[in-house]
Amino acid sequence: MRYLVKLRPLEPFLFGGEQTFGVLGDKEAGTYLVTSRQFPQQTAILGMVKKEIMIQAGVLTRKRKGEWVDKSKFDDAKKYVGTEKFDLSSDEEQDLGVIEAISPIFLMQNKKRYIKKVDIDTYPYIDGKLENYNPKYDIYDNFVSLDGGNALKSKNIFKSIEQTGNKKGGEENSLFKKTSYLLEDDIVFAFYIDVEYQLKNSLVHLGADRSAFMMEVVEDNTSFTYSDSKGYLVLLSDSYITIDIKEHCDFAITSEISHRNLTSKKSVLYSCEFEKSKTLYLYEKGSIFINPSDELLKNLNNTNLQKIGYNIHTQGEK
Repeated sequence: MRYLVKLRPLEPFLFGGEQTFGVLGDKEAGTYLVTSRQFPQQTAILGMVKKEIMIQAGVLTRKRKGEWVDKSKFDDAKKYVGTEKFDLSSDEEQDLGVIEAISPIFLMQNKKRYIKKVDIDTYPYIDGKLENYNPKYDIYDNFVSLDGGNALKSKNIFKSIEQTGNKKGGEENSLFKKTSYLLEDDIVFAFYIDVEYQLKNSLVHLGADRSAFMMEVVEDNTSFTYSDSKGYLVLLSDSYITIDIKEHCDFAITSEISHRNLTSKKSVLYSCEFEKSKTLYLYEKGSIFINPSDELLKNLNNTNLQKIGYNIHTQGEK
């Protein structure tokens, strides 16, 4: 069954990456200045969906002292969500239980869907350069509609919420400044999911501050597609590319974001000591590649990553 899932933030959200407040034990230094990313990671969406399925299926015990799966419900939980944490670098397709596929997360304004895309239409690529490009212009701050109409800028979508404070107690690392976001009133996050479970509307939490989102679920078989008018390769999602792009396209406009995942036991059912993987870098959604090689396309087509909405791309006809 295919659903359209909308996520409406009920409070400011903080989607993190490498930035973390304070000091993380003896190994990692944090920071006192943190700014939210605009979008949650696909792995965060996967984790949210897994948890919500277990809650709705009644296999997750939730009490004041924590959340867990009772031994008597292990088999049911495995059937619903599998047993592995998602591994970005895995070469094999992982078992996600009843979850068959998740699309990249995008934006919706009323019934229009918006994706991030480098503004290469304002500054067209001609003879190896961007015509009349002004470096003061943020070419990445551009959101185009899959359903026609004008593009949007971040100022039309995200409202920044700054908070400066001092945690109680005045201990070391108590000072902080963070910038969270809210969406404009008529805009929501959204994604499609193919899942063999009847999802229902719910209140869910996402982000470093566990911000509340109203999750609205409706059956919807609409396809998530986009065709670039010039035939350029467009990343519809953050993508993990393991080859040197300089050798595999004529021209590219890209941005990178860092990604780390939890390691140790690959299980969502057993408690374990949390450790983080090495930092990986993803090419950000909206990046453009001109005349990509077949090897670059092959590198992008990783079924395990595409299953949860990474490495999704489109090209269009030249």
